[in-house]
Amino acid sequence: MDKQRFINEVNTRCEFNKYNHIFATDIEPELAVVEAELRPESMNPLGMAHGGFVYSMCDIAAGVVVSQYAGKFVTLSGNLYFMRPGKGKKLRCEAQIIKRGRTVNVVDTCVFDDSGAVTAKGTFEIYIME
Repeated sequence: MDKQRFINEVNTRCEFNKYNHIFATDIEPELAVVEAELRPESMNPLGMAHGGFVYSMCDIAAGVVVSQYAGKFVTLSGNLYFMRPGKGKKLRCEAQIIKRGRTVNVVDTCVFDDSGAVTAKGTFEIYIME
């Protein structure tokens, strides 16, 4: 499957992603990028991206990168460090596989704001079911 077709498929198969306006924008071997427009419903009362929203972006990006190689999978664990407030018009999350195993993949994630500043970094374990 070509790259754009894969991205289109990823962006249409999960209602949670669509509801939260989190979409894959690029995919390469062992690397995926998702982006999300910051909307009022994705913000916390302090005017920055809600931590759960940022975590979801990272979880989705980790899933997108693993979906290149796995049919069914679930997140086993995720650890996220918030570096600075997520502000601006949109956030971008890059996910890269750092260990590709038979049943467990480990994925590093990094979230950037409009200026390119790192707002969060995380590591996710993805269990491959098939």
